[in-house]
Amino acid sequence: MLFSLTVFLWRLYRHLSIMFSSDRLTVPEYVSHRLQRGRAGSGSGSDPKAISPGISADVQAVLDSSVPALRSAINRLKSVKETSALDETRRAIAEIFQLVEEAWVLPAVGRQVAEEICNRIRLHGGLELLLQLQQTPAVEITYESAKLLEQILISENRDYVARMGLGVILNLTRQQEDAQLARSVSGILEHMFKHTEETSVQLISNGALDALLFWCRSTDPTVLRHCAVALANCAMYGGHRCQRLMIEKQAAEWLFPLAFSKEDELIRFHACLAVTVLAANREIEKEVVKSGTLELVEPFIASLDPDDFARSLLDSADSMQGRTASDLQHLLPLLDGTRVEGKCIAAFYLCVEASIKSRQRNTKIFHEIGAVQSLKRIVMYSSNGTVCALAKRALSMMGEEVPKRILSCVPNWKTCEVQTWLQQVGFSAYCDRFQELQVDGDLLLNITDQDLSSDLSMTTNLTRKRFLRDLRVLKTYANYSTCDPNNIADWLSEVDPRFRQYTYGLVQSGVDRNNVQSLTDQQLHHDCRIENGVHRAKILSASRKPFKLSDTDNQPSGPDVFISYRRTTGSQLASLLKVHLQVRGFSVFIDVEKLEAGKFEDKLIQSVQRARNFILVLSANALDKCMGDTNIKDWVHKEIAMALAAKKNIVPVTDNFMWPDPNSLPEDMRAILKFNGIKWSHEYQEATIEKILRFLNGRQEQTDGTGNSKEQKNK
Repeated sequence: MLFSLTVFLWRLYRHLSIMFSSDRLTVPEYVSHRLQRGRAGSGSGSDPKAISPGISADVQAVLDSSVPALRSAINRLKSVKETSALDETRRAIAEIFQLVEEAWVLPAVGRQVAEEICNRIRLHGGLELLLQLQQTPAVEITYESAKLLEQILISENRDYVARMGLGVILNLTRQQEDAQLARSVSGILEHMFKHTEETSVQLISNGALDALLFWCRSTDPTVLRHCAVALANCAMYGGHRCQRLMIEKQAAEWLFPLAFSKEDELIRFHACLAVTVLAANREIEKEVVKSGTLELVEPFIASLDPDDFARSLLDSADSMQGRTASDLQHLLPLLDGTRVEGKCIAAFYLCVEASIKSRQRNTKIFHEIGAVQSLKRIVMYSSNGTVCALAKRALSMMGEEVPKRILSCVPNWKTCEVQTWLQQVGFSAYCDRFQELQVDGDLLLNITDQDLSSDLSMTTNLTRKRFLRDLRVLKTYANYSTCDPNNIADWLSEVDPRFRQYTYGLVQSGVDRNNVQSLTDQQLHHDCRIENGVHRAKILSASRKPFKLSDTDNQPSGPDVFISYRRTTGSQLASLLKVHLQVRGFSVFIDVEKLEAGKFEDKLIQSVQRARNFILVLSANALDKCMGDTNIKDWVHKEIAMALAAKKNIVPVTDNFMWPDPNSLPEDMRAILKFNGIKWSHEYQEATIEKILRFLNGRQEQTDGTGNSKEQKNK
C-alpha cells in the first residue's frame, strides 16, 4: 500500500505540473484514469498475477494496466493509417505519448517501466509506424510522431532505427528552417549519437552534425538543450574519428554560445562536457583550446552546487533516474586524464549521480565502474581546489572514506610521509618493512622492481606491478620545485603528460637546459632509468628542439576584434558574434570572468588597446549603468572610453536597443553615438554578419552629429 500511495501522489504532482504545458499533446482523460487505477491496484488484495522473468512485482503491476492501453492505441494507429484519418491518428499518438511520459517519471521503477513500454511499442509494430508517419505530408502528424519517437529511443529502439530508419531521420535534419520540427529532431539526434561509432559517422557524413551546429544559433531553450546533449554524446560515444570530424566542422567554436549561455544550466553543462571530452583527445587538443570554449568550463562548474543540479534533473524524464553504468564509465578518461577541466566536470558529474543514486540506494555502481579509486587519487594528489572539493564531496555521498591529501613535495618526504602514502594506496602490510629500512621520499622515487622483490619482501609479481603503477601516479603528480631549478618537469609534461614521472631521474642525473640537447638513448636508459624505449625516443626527439621562449619574449599580436557587451542582456549575442567571426578566421577577445580581479582588469585593458576593431553590443538597457558614472566604475563605460581614446574601429551592433539622450552619458563616451550602427537580425544572421564584415574590413567614418543616432535604429 505504501508503494501505491507514493505512486499516486507522484502521479498527481506530475499531472498538475504538466497539465497546462504548451508542449503537452491532447490526450483523452480515460487513458490517464485507466493507468492510475492500474497503479493504485498494485497493492490491493486481488489475486496475484504471473510475473514476467526479470520484472519485479511493482513493475509488473504498472505494466498490467498500461500495456493493454498501449496495444489498443497501436492497433488503432495501424487501422487509421490506412484511412488517413488525421484526428484519430493524432489521438492515438497522443495516448501512446502520455503512457510513455508518465512511465518515465514514476519514482523508483520509472526506468524499468518506461523501457519495457518502449520495447513493447517496437514489438507491436509501433516504431515502424512512427518512422512511416515521419514521411506523411501532414505536418502536424510529422511533428507529433517525431515528438513521440524522441521519447522512446532506448537502446533496442536505437538499434532498430539505425538499421531501418536512419534515412528517415536524415531527411528530417534537412528541414533546418522548421523551428517546430527542430525541437524533436534535435532530440532524436541526441539519442542516436549514443548508438555506435559507425552510426555517428554515418549521421555526420550525411549532414546531421551540420544541422545541430545550425541550430546552435537558435534562441529556443529546448532546441539548444538537445543540441548541447547531442554534441556531448557525439564526442563521448562517437570515438576519435567523430571527434576529428567535429573539429573539422568547427563544433568546438559553436559550443561557445551554448557554454556561455546564462539561461539554462543544463545547456551550459552539456556544452562544457562536450568540449572537455574533445580536449581529452591529444590529437585535436590544440584546436579545442584555440576555440576559447574550454576557458568557460572551470568557472562554470565551480559556480554550481551538485545537490541543486541533481534536483533540477528530477523534472527531466530521461535524467531523473540517473545514468547507467555504461554512461558513467565514459567519464573515467576525463577523471584520469591530464586536463583540469576534464577532472572538474567529471568529478562534478559523479557528485550529481551520487546524489541521485544515493536516493535509489545504488551507490555500489561507482565501485563497479572503478570511479571510487579515481576520485580517491584526485583527493590525494590534485592541487586544484575545485576538483579536490568535488572529489571529496562525491566520495562522501557514495559513503566512501575520504583519504587525506598527500604532501606534493615528495623528494623531501620523511619516512612518516612514506608510511601515510603506503596506507592510503593500500600497502599497509609493507609499512613495517619500509620503516625498518628507513625509506624516505628520495629512496621511494628511486625504487625499482628488483628493490621491491629483494629488499622489501614484495614477492608477488602482480603486487609489485600494482605498487609500481601507484608509484608512477605519485611521480606524475609530485612537486619537484625544490630540486628542479630548470623546470625539466614542465618540459617533460609538454612532450607527454605521462613523462613527468621521469623528472627525478633526469634531475638526479644532472640534466638541465644546457645539456638536454646532447642526451643519448644510453644515458636516458642507464643513467635516468627510463626503461620504455618508445618513451626514450620521444624524449630524444623533443630534446633536439630548442626550449620555448618565455611569454614576455614571445608576445602574441593583439586580437582582430574586441567584443564589449552588457552581461545581463547581451551575453548571447556577444557569444554568437564571437563564433561567427571566429569561424571566418578572425581572432576575437571576449572576457569570460576567469581571471582574478587585478589580472582581469589588466588583461581587459591590454586587449582593448591591442585590438584592431571594437564591436560594441548594444542590447536592451546596455548603456543605462553608464549614465552618471562619473568615476568610471562601470566596465562597459571603461571599455568604450578606452576604445574611443585609442581611435579603434568601433562597430556598434544593436538588438532591442533604444538610443539615449547624448547629454545623459558621460562626456568621455558620448562620441559613441556618432558611429553608424548595425541592427542585429536573428532570423538573417548571415546577412547581418556580412554587413559587420564590411564595417570591419573598411574603417567606417564618423558622422557629423548625434542626429544620425535616430537613423541607426532603422538599420
